[in-house]
Amino acid sequence: MRRAVADAERVPIVAPPNGPAAIGAEVIVSHYEPRRWSLDSRAARPFIHLLCLHGSGVADIRREGERIALSGPAIVWLPAGCANYLDVAAGTTAELLRLKSGAWHRYLPPSAEAAYLALDRADGIMALPGDPDLVTTVSRSIAAIATEIATPARSGAASIMSAELTLIALRFWRLFASDSDPEEEGSSAEILSRFRSLLEERYHQQLRVADYASLLGMTPDRLHALCSRELKRSPSALIQQRVVREAATRLEASTATVKQIAFALGFKDTAYFSRFFSKHAGEAPGAWRRRAGARGAMGRSKPTLNFADWP
Repeated sequence: MRRAVADAERVPIVAPPNGPAAIGAEVIVSHYEPRRWSLDSRAARPFIHLLCLHGSGVADIRREGERIALSGPAIVWLPAGCANYLDVAAGTTAELLRLKSGAWHRYLPPSAEAAYLALDRADGIMALPGDPDLVTTVSRSIAAIATEIATPARSGAASIMSAELTLIALRFWRLFASDSDPEEEGSSAEILSRFRSLLEERYHQQLRVADYASLLGMTPDRLHALCSRELKRSPSALIQQRVVREAATRLEASTATVKQIAFALGFKDTAYFSRFFSKHAGEAPGAWRRRAGARGAMGRSKPTLNFADWP
């Protein structure tokens, strides 16, 4: 395994005028070999690390003989001294932000104080499957910080870093905020029940997660955090599963063409609907219908989709 150490040689850093280096950022590009970052070296030990893992990326956190497996898309907060190594698999794309514990607040405005205090005091690894859009947003902010660190003499570098770091801290902190957040009314169960009702009413309208969040009077990040924590699935996965389940039911029980079913479920492109169904059901709509018909004619149970129901 190729070794990469999270120190000044691997991660560009910037030194504030009146203190030690406080922030580092790195864009981890896809590579044909796995790579390792040492998190307990003398240089890396004082730093908190935030990993933004893309798509199908794979990484492991290793500490005292324990291995914590991660898969993308995900955002992971690693408090200072919580692990020995971060291993990133071959072919993985990610961003890695490092923040000197007790010092990175210099780049944050007073409005982000609550997020800073909560995150800087965290003593456990926080890993959350991320909505692809959120992962993309956070990754762009980390990449922007890396660019500014590499060219600190450019006008406004510190201000841009402050703005991007503030967005990262607030977005991540909001994911782990308590259920008593004033943005939400009612318990988690009530919110999920409202979400399910909306989904039942509108699954055929091709609404985005942001649309459902707006109807619920909350942010997309909070809806994502709630669903991931309580249901172990993202809102987008729940929406997709509902559409696939309806498509499978109509393929089995109706004589409508695949094109007609696609249109009824809000798809304007039949080919896209076929790819979407195949991805989630494991076979094309036509093949699903034929297999369901054949099994029904033989008196055997029809194929089912293994989607656990909501609590």
